[in-house]
Amino acid sequence: MKKISVFLVDDHEIFRNGLKQLINSEPDMEVTGEASSGEDALHILETARPDVIMMDIRMPGLNGLETSSRLLQKNPQGRILFFSLFDEPDYVATALEMGGRGYILKDTSNKILLNAIRTIHQGKYYFIGEVSDVLVKKYLDARQGNGGSQDISLSRREEQIMGMINQGKNNKDIAESLQLSIRTIETHRMNILRKFQVNSIEEAIEYCKTNNLLN
Repeated sequence: MKKISVFLVDDHEIFRNGLKQLINSEPDMEVTGEASSGEDALHILETARPDVIMMDIRMPGLNGLETSSRLLQKNPQGRILFFSLFDEPDYVATALEMGGRGYILKDTSNKILLNAIRTIHQGKYYFIGEVSDVLVKKYLDARQGNGGSQDISLSRREEQIMGMINQGKNNKDIAESLQLSIRTIETHRMNILRKFQVNSIEEAIEYCKTNNLLN
């Protein structure tokens, strides 16, 4: 029987090693590759086609959401399982909109993690809580059906953040300038992507420029 091939993307080597040990101990799955950053993952996955990609959301440089968006543009059939320390609705919703097949927490049990991999490999969805395949599909259908034209505006804080991103500042620089946490900046970035219905911050910047939303 062919084993489920799993690719790991996480910037913490110790965490990746723990996942490898767990997954490789199962008779029906194995880790066939790994990357410590979104950029490395994009390079390696240009040729590799694992069955399931486990993607950390928060990473330095290219975060997991933007990495996944770019991966799925090249390989729409990719099955991505997001994992994170955070279970805020914004994270889960954005992961779903970015094409994720599942979302689990890093402190989840081994049983749930392994079940998530097997479920996603079968072509189903696996999200924390009691979110079923039917609910996920209804949510996607509803989002796709709400594509009517409407004016989109940014809050003052979002305008500040987009302006700084356009200047080339990273999350750490922005957080220090605005005296906010990096986590808060990341949440604002995800909200902006959702608001504009785009898949990357570059697309969001282009949208802002086209619609004169940047001061």
